[in-house]
Amino acid sequence: MVPPQLVEIQSRSGQPDKIGRSRILIIAGLLLVLIDGNTLGQTSNTAAEFWPKLNAAVEVRPKTRIQFWWQKQDGEDFDFNEWKVGALVSYRMKPILKPHRGDIDEDNEHHLVLGAGYEYLQTDQNDQIKREHRIILESTPRYLHDTGLLLEDRNRVELRWVNGNFSARYRNKLKVQRDFNVDKLRFTPYASGELFYDGDHHSWNKNQYAFGVQLPYKNRLMLDFYYLRQNCSTCSQDPLNVVGVTLNLYFRRKK
Repeated sequence: MVPPQLVEIQSRSGQPDKIGRSRILIIAGLLLVLIDGNTLGQTSNTAAEFWPKLNAAVEVRPKTRIQFWWQKQDGEDFDFNEWKVGALVSYRMKPILKPHRGDIDEDNEHHLVLGAGYEYLQTDQNDQIKREHRIILESTPRYLHDTGLLLEDRNRVELRWVNGNFSARYRNKLKVQRDFNVDKLRFTPYASGELFYDGDHHSWNKNQYAFGVQLPYKNRLMLDFYYLRQNCSTCSQDPLNVVGVTLNLYFRRKK
C-alpha cells in the first residue's frame, strides 16, 4: 500500500523522485483548467478550436520509419475547416547511450533524426476549395539531461504550393519533456514553443506554444492531450486557443 504522504515516481534516468500527493492533485487541476473548453474563447476576439489527429508510425528498417498522419484543423492559417494528410520518411542517427528507460517513440532514443515528406491540405469555405501541397524537410537534434529531461529542437523547411502559387516557410520548434511513473501509470508532461518565418511576408509572423501530457500504452499506442495557443500577425483569427488530442500508433518490425 502506498503511504498517504508520498508517491514514488520513476524518471527516464531511472532515479526515483518523491512528490507529495497534494502536488499531483494541484498539477492535475491545472491541466483540467487548461483543457476545459468552457474557459476558451471567453473574449470576443479569441477563437477556440478542437484539433483531432491520427498518427501511424511504421518501422521499415532498423533506423528508418514512415510516419503517416491525418488531421482536422480549424483556424491555423485560415478561419475555416482544414484537412491534412501526409507522410514523412525519417532516418535515425546517433543513438542515445546514456542509461535510461526506453521511450515508446524510438525517435526519442536518438540524438539526431533527419526527415523528408509530403503533406496535402484542403480547406473548404463557402463551397470553395483551396488546395495546398507541401514538401517537408526537417532535422531534429535531441539531448537527454542527467535529470531525465529530454530536450529537442526541430528545424523544418516547408516548400508550399497554395493553389499553384509557390512560397516557403521555416519553422523552429523547441520542446522539453520528462517521463514519470506513478505505480503502473507512465505519463510524460511536456512544453513546447514554435516560431514560423514566412517567406511571403519576410517576417516571423506566427508563434505557437503548447502544454500537454502523453499517455503511452505498452509499445503499441500513445494518447497525447494538449492545450495550444497561437499568435499570428497575418492570420484572420488571432489569437487562437486550441484543445487537441492525438492518437499515435506504432507498428514495429519483428526482431
